[in-house]
Amino acid sequence: MRNPPLPPDAPAFPLFLTIAGRKAVVLGGGEMAAAKIRLLLRSAAAVLVIADHLGPDVAQLVRDGLVAGWQQPPASVAGLAALLDGALLVIDADDQQELTVQAQQICRENGILFNAVDRPHHSDFTVPAIFDRGPLVVAMSTGGTAPALARTVRQRLEKAIPQGFERLAMAAAACQQQVRESFSSVQARVRVWDQVFNGPLAQRIIEQDEQQGIATLRAALHELAQQQDSAPQGSVTLVGAGPGDPGLLTLHAVRAIETADVILYDALVSSEILALARREARLIPVGKRAGQPSVSQSFTNRTLASLAQRGQTVVRLKGGDPFIFGRGGEEAAYLRQQDIPVHVIPGISAAIGVAASLGIPLTHRGEARSLRLMTASCRSEIETLALDWSAFSDPGCTLAIYMGHRQAAIIRRGLLNGGLPADTPVALIENGTHPDMRTEFCTLTDLGRTPMATAPSGGPVLILVGRAVAHAPGYGATPLTGTMISQIAR
Repeated sequence: MRNPPLPPDAPAFPLFLTIAGRKAVVLGGGEMAAAKIRLLLRSAAAVLVIADHLGPDVAQLVRDGLVAGWQQPPASVAGLAALLDGALLVIDADDQQELTVQAQQICRENGILFNAVDRPHHSDFTVPAIFDRGPLVVAMSTGGTAPALARTVRQRLEKAIPQGFERLAMAAAACQQQVRESFSSVQARVRVWDQVFNGPLAQRIIEQDEQQGIATLRAALHELAQQQDSAPQGSVTLVGAGPGDPGLLTLHAVRAIETADVILYDALVSSEILALARREARLIPVGKRAGQPSVSQSFTNRTLASLAQRGQTVVRLKGGDPFIFGRGGEEAAYLRQQDIPVHVIPGISAAIGVAASLGIPLTHRGEARSLRLMTASCRSEIETLALDWSAFSDPGCTLAIYMGHRQAAIIRRGLLNGGLPADTPVALIENGTHPDMRTEFCTLTDLGRTPMATAPSGGPVLILVGRAVAHAPGYGATPLTGTMISQIAR
């Protein structure tokens, strides 16, 4: 069989290996070797140590009889091969180049897994940073390139996941057979576990001792099994994904995304946010982009209803906030007419998130006493011009205009005709809060003449108009009257 060419940057395959009773060899007798030996002993490996001399920690392990043996490095390659014979894996925690090369060659020739500590180019595998809560074990790795980063992630997990979480894992392990017998389909079992782990029941089990937690979970599973004969009740949750940065998602939004059976998502939702979904979740794009083919709203409404009526847990994932220019109200009304439960999780709207990322106070004492949100996505230029622009031209208001860059010249004319001063500060922001966010500052006089308005690159653009815009840190770099300032904000 011919092997295909290997990509140079192929990622490592994550794997939990059962090594109880299997031979594992550690080269070295220092502190690093001691740390690796302890990890191997936790998994009940039969550890052989090969080292010139032993540090105090490894020596104590040998005296306590916890390792299978200690040998001096043999003088010949054949002698080393004899010591490594039958090993499942070898960890080189020493710093002897010749011994490393010999051991690596022997392992490669005999199908033994080899790891050289902090030398990923010599290794078949890396030993990850480990987060351990009883039967719940999380391994973190950077492929050996940045072990300190993996340790930092582990430390953050230790802070985020409370002590006692292992009791939840133990209860789940004790009740696995009950779940398999009570819930016949994989989908039903997944939904039950999601309900257990993401609801108040989980906290109750964490706060109890092991036996109480198991009893509590068994009773809850019995009750859920009794309820499953009734028609499945699906639901739809309208979730605001925020302006783009995954860090701006609410905790409720993350939980909804992680537990959904199906996610219908907008074009503005980033791949990083979609990556939060379960691997089994179905992802359906229903985004709309100006000037491009898009899914009709009626199709989206019908799809949401159909999925929920089949008992699915559905998330409708929208950029920004579902009820701010996201047609969330239309979808909620349609679903309620079908007697489908609808929940709404708000999100940070683009105006709020983008202004914060630029340091623009949307309200400011003495300058901006109100905030107004509007969309310029009208059906025609005539309809846009027919708006009551005087109502939008209050100098004491910050105006946030969504989807307006294609009609920037018309907006400029309308606001000037409505009485807004020509030197009113303006900001145009494309791909707000994303790494490729682009910002242009100008005055109202120049709105419609900036590169973003005349040659848009295709990303969503928000326009902020008002005196508060001048408080952005980069706004006053040069005089603004009749002059446009362009900057890239990252």
